[in-house]
Amino acid sequence: YAELANATNGFASENLIGVGSFGSVYKGRMVIHGQQVIVAVKVFNLQQRSASQSFLAECETLSCVRHRNLVKILTVCSSMAFHSQDFKALLFEFLPNGNLD
Repeated sequence: YAELANATNGFASENLIGVGSFGSVYKGRMVIHGQQVIVAVKVFNLQQRSASQSFLAECETLSCVRHRNLVKILTVCSSMAFHSQDFKALLFEFLPNGNLD
């Protein structure tokens, strides 16, 4: 959680790039394997009904799928956030302008 919060400047509104039915997506910067990379962090709103099931389904599906037109999942995060709240997120490679080519 702390690494993702740091990467997105505390999930700041200026880093918000989208909102969906189960959560929000933020742009962030992280060092991965010694390189600074731009990432997309999908944070699940666990107050939403079925968000936990959606998280598990996406983890299972995306970890098995490889296709040149699908964004690459880098890792998942399931931990405790502030005030002992459950936190679940998916970390993706960031593709500028929504371009999948």
